[in-house]
Amino acid sequence: MFDSPERLARDIGELLSLIRGLAEGRYACLTEPGGLVFEDPPSEESGNGGLRRFIDARTADLFKIPPALAAGEPLEDIFDGWDTDDFVLAFLNGRVVLVVACPDGESLRARIDDPLRALADRLLRWKATYRLDPHGRGLFFSTPKLDVVVVSRETDRA
Repeated sequence: MFDSPERLARDIGELLSLIRGLAEGRYACLTEPGGLVFEDPPSEESGNGGLRRFIDARTADLFKIPPALAAGEPLEDIFDGWDTDDFVLAFLNGRVVLVVACPDGESLRARIDDPLRALADRLLRWKATYRLDPHGRGLFFSTPKLDVVVVSRETDRA
């Protein structure tokens, strides 16, 4: 519980890389409504700048997904225009979202539980505001709320 912020940030980066590796994905990031927090690999080193800009432009819309799904409201396809990758989105208490661009989102969804729980643990210790829901209600004594959504671009897989 008393890990240094630097140590927690390093753990978060390693878990992000691990999840991207499990996905055989080309990009993964953690973003808040205000913008990017972590990314793997760094977009300036990987040629993923276009993908990062695509996600950055839709950050506010990402955080509308869980409440809309919970209410059964229709959603516009915020990933329209990006047909290259599937996306796996994991929202932690509605405060931060993991975005993974990968070839098969459903496959990752089936294997992500343990590393996602470890990532959530590190994130909650790294930044105290992630322990609260978007309305400022405390979640200190309960399990963090993790909402996972898969956006598949292909309907037929070989």
